[in-house]
Amino acid sequence: MYGLGASQDDHVTSPFDALEAVDDGIAVFGADECLLFCNQRYTAYLGPLAPLAQPGMSWRTVLDADFAAKADTSETAGDEDLEGWADRLRSERGQHDYRVTIEGQIFDVAHRPMANGGFLQRRRNVMEPSPTEASDEQYAALLSRILETNPIPVVMARLDDSKVVWCSPAAIALIGEITHTREHFSEPTERDAYLAQLQNRGKVEDFRTRLRSRNGEFISVALSGVLTEFEGQTCVVSSITDLTDVLDREALLRKVIEACPAPVLMNRADSGEILYRSPELVALLGDGLDAKAFYADPKDRAGFLAALRETGEVKEYRERLVNAVGAPFWAAVSGRLSEWKGEEVLVTFTRDLTQQLGMEAELDKQRELAFQTEKMSALGSLLAGVAHELNNPLSVVVGHALMLQAEPIDDGARRQVEKISAAAERCAGIVKTFMSMARQAPARLEPVDLNEVTQVAADVARYGDDAHAVRIETALADDPPRIDGDADQLTQLAVNLIINAEQAIASSGHGDRILLSTSHRGGTAVLSIEDNGPGVPSDVRKRVFEPFFSTKGVGQGTGLGLVMCHQIASSHNGRIRIEDTAGGGARFVVEFPAITGSSDHQDDTVPAPRDDRPTGRVLIIDDELGVAELNAEVLERSGYQATAVATVAEGLEFLSAQACDVVLSDLNMPHQDGRALYEALLSEYPELIAGVGFITGDTLGRASQAFLAEAGRPYLEKPVSPKELREFVDQLRQKGRT
Repeated sequence: MYGLGASQDDHVTSPFDALEAVDDGIAVFGADECLLFCNQRYTAYLGPLAPLAQPGMSWRTVLDADFAAKADTSETAGDEDLEGWADRLRSERGQHDYRVTIEGQIFDVAHRPMANGGFLQRRRNVMEPSPTEASDEQYAALLSRILETNPIPVVMARLDDSKVVWCSPAAIALIGEITHTREHFSEPTERDAYLAQLQNRGKVEDFRTRLRSRNGEFISVALSGVLTEFEGQTCVVSSITDLTDVLDREALLRKVIEACPAPVLMNRADSGEILYRSPELVALLGDGLDAKAFYADPKDRAGFLAALRETGEVKEYRERLVNAVGAPFWAAVSGRLSEWKGEEVLVTFTRDLTQQLGMEAELDKQRELAFQTEKMSALGSLLAGVAHELNNPLSVVVGHALMLQAEPIDDGARRQVEKISAAAERCAGIVKTFMSMARQAPARLEPVDLNEVTQVAADVARYGDDAHAVRIETALADDPPRIDGDADQLTQLAVNLIINAEQAIASSGHGDRILLSTSHRGGTAVLSIEDNGPGVPSDVRKRVFEPFFSTKGVGQGTGLGLVMCHQIASSHNGRIRIEDTAGGGARFVVEFPAITGSSDHQDDTVPAPRDDRPTGRVLIIDDELGVAELNAEVLERSGYQATAVATVAEGLEFLSAQACDVVLSDLNMPHQDGRALYEALLSEYPELIAGVGFITGDTLGRASQAFLAEAGRPYLEKPVSPKELREFVDQLRQKGRT
């Protein structure tokens, strides 16, 4: 016995035992046309194919041999080829008989369909004695046992009146004992539709309807059926598949999809017609009938479809779609090509990128900020070094120029001294600007007339550049805008913007005019520098305020001018931007918070000797002896007794012999520095600590910052004006006495 195997219980007779008892060869093929089981006689009747008679053998293997060996019977007569014969046996699913000759033996073959889509084949050797009546009974018993043990519910009923002719045990278990099939349809019209399809096609597969079950409830089923003749009547043989579990799984799957927070869409590939969309997709894209309507540009769908057809699957394909309220947005679409009912369909998942792109933009912004911070750190190191080297000589120039102005000199010499003083003060202001930028700290603010700053910048620029025929004009507000600011830094800002415009005009050969204007806008004071030059390209605008970025050639620009402008504006709680002008060119607009009130202009010159001069002794220590001597001279003119030395050792030696009220020291010096002095004073002269202060050109170094924070002593940054020095010493002297 081949196939499912016989029972191991000697007391139980299986259908396979009955199968071996019949005189004919019997084989059962499944719906896939593969052998399920057969008896030994069927195997023997296959001749050369006998070794292949195993479960899974294709019916086509037997059919090919039968076609070659068929006799001239009504079933196989004519010019019909093998494929035509095979198709007829499959499609009609009726009862077919034919004769074959194999190895000299003649066999009658009966081909019988079964309700589950498979078929039974019987082979009888006509050259052997005719089967006895008992054999026929055995054959009938076999068929009965096969049908009764078939787990698929099968019902055969007459076509005309729906009277049940035969019902398998599995069918009785599902729908109970029935007399007429019409009574078990939930709707009579459903049976009519089922029969109509049967009569039109000859067979029906997967006809979905509802039947009354054994317990009286209606259940969803799928019917597959064929028409056959029985005792002169046309009958319908139907197999029944209970869909309860299938529909439960489908309902569960739908529930999962609809509950899942994922916009899922299924649409026809060619037309875009929507077959399914999840609630999330409706919320995102709306309820359009065509997937093309979801695209900001319907032509983009063709590109997505082309990418999908290359590999059958696409992940995170970026597209511009239109949301449920009609607003365009960027989305990432993942999709796969599939087949549904013979059609090519797309199943896609859409992800809104609005939040992600916003986060990416913010991340880029933060990354750019970190990059700018890194640049500013490098810039700070550079500026700190430059400022430190300039501080000492500038202190000498500024101090002596201011002292000369207090001397009784002729008018011509005084004018020259005033020019020297103004130039030195400008240099000192630039150095302080460098230091402020390097620290990225707010400037020292006081009320400033923006008109005055603008006019000074225009005058400086006119004086400093006669090589180009560029007109520098001003249009100042009648009511001068006033802001809290550092006049030197603001002047430097305006000068840098003027120089930037001049260089753009000179390098392009286009333009001849720069206009500086001031105005009020509500509570805002506005400075505008406008030119009629080549303008600023759009791709350059977003980078002009980056450190070291320059559009000029090598050696023609440092890339620091506009950075300084941006830093100065920020330190004054202002902002700077670029605007287009009607006739071309560029306009830089700087806005500051405006204030009201007037400012007190204070004279920073060294006053003439006076009778009420302060008294006290000051020790000044600086490795640049010229700076120390200058500061000593300034203080002596103010009434102090001042001594200048170049090293900490000399200073300590002086203190061992002479009492002092105030000690001023540079911070960074060779051999022994300000920290060494401070520690020595703490140890040997603690009473002097309240009168100790530092004057330094290096407040940016980590060591210097750490020491100043630790000591908590006041300090001045070089270059120092005489006025600043006098006030600083006066304060230290007062604290030293308390």
